[in-house]
Amino acid sequence: MNDILIPCDGSKNSLAAVKYAIELIQLTKGGRLHLLNVQPPLPSVTQLGLSQTAIRTYHQEEGDTALRKARAAVDKAKIAFESHIAVGDIAEQIIGYVRSRKCTQIVMGSRGLSAIPGVLLGSVATKVLHHATVPVTVVK
Repeated sequence: MNDILIPCDGSKNSLAAVKYAIELIQLTKGGRLHLLNVQPPLPSVTQLGLSQTAIRTYHQEEGDTALRKARAAVDKAKIAFESHIAVGDIAEQIIGYVRSRKCTQIVMGSRGLSAIPGVLLGSVATKVLHHATVPVTVVK
């Protein structure tokens, strides 16, 4: 069974990756999608005076916003999925998630929201390509 991880940051490229993964699941007639949003940790200075609950709430709200369109697309396609929000280094969280959930493939956008114009492949996609132990499909 296909267990496909799709890192989602709310960008057009990540939504294109979601649509591509939906097609893969439909073609193979089975599997599950894992939508993962990774929030960068707040800088230490920003955390001063904030409770851990407030920080968790902030990350949850930001993650939910980034995942909203991806969840809607997968729901509409009637495909089984899980969605998760993590905090940390994006590429490291992606690699760790694949290992812990035993995903069989990663489908990801070529560049995320913070991409520099003119760069063909973002730094996160490059790092994932170099460290992943499963096939990685990069969608533009």
